[in-house]
Amino acid sequence: MTLIEPRLGESLIRIAKNCDALYICPKDAKGKRLGPLVAYAGKSKDGKNLIGDIYFNFRRIEPHTAAVERFAQVLCERLAEQMANCPFDTVCGIPHGGRTLAQALARKARARFVYADKVPIPTEPGKKQEYVWDLSQFTFEPGEKLLVVEDVINNLQNTDNTLAQIAKTGATVTCLAAALNRSPFADKSYTPKSGPFEGKELPIVAAIREPYPEYPQNDPAVAADVTEGNVEFEVKKNWPKLVAAMEVHQAA
Repeated sequence: MTLIEPRLGESLIRIAKNCDALYICPKDAKGKRLGPLVAYAGKSKDGKNLIGDIYFNFRRIEPHTAAVERFAQVLCERLAEQMANCPFDTVCGIPHGGRTLAQALARKARARFVYADKVPIPTEPGKKQEYVWDLSQFTFEPGEKLLVVEDVINNLQNTDNTLAQIAKTGATVTCLAAALNRSPFADKSYTPKSGPFEGKELPIVAAIREPYPEYPQNDPAVAADVTEGNVEFEVKKNWPKLVAAMEVHQAA
């Protein structure tokens, strides 16, 4: 396997593409999808996973250490610009991609590094696997300031649960960070709607800020594809199939 070495001045999006970490559903001239939609962790009001045309898979970047370092360097620079709003003692990685990115970032920021363990919970067939986070392997000082790092920030539906788990440690969260913030609504900050941090505005710092649309499965924009079964729910498991779909139609 070729190790990706980012070139000087190369954009993060280009680095992601070089790592085969970005899926964009191919379409014909009339907008008909030639590849599958992909499922996201967030859910619509009917309890079904939201879906979309684009997926950023940081797991494909993780093996390329220089690429991870580039993402961490950009994040470190942007955090430095906002240090007054984002003070932190410790960088906390949310698995799996967030853990890898957080460790690289902590080295650059000369900060303590901790991470959550990803514990699967029972999930209905046909839905994305769900998880809870376990931080019990680390100890925390009361009020210790945490920067929480994920690989992707999307609809933030799971963020309140993540923050609730962190609050049990006695630490506090001062900022959220990610390789990509693709949220369609949360640009520079997020205010939890429930839990121990309810009403507290948390700054968001991302290496890439690019909003991508997501749809309920009954949305007219995707309903026909859902009916035809043109949705991939096990995205990372079947990533080669998604990459192949892009390559076939790009070559056509």
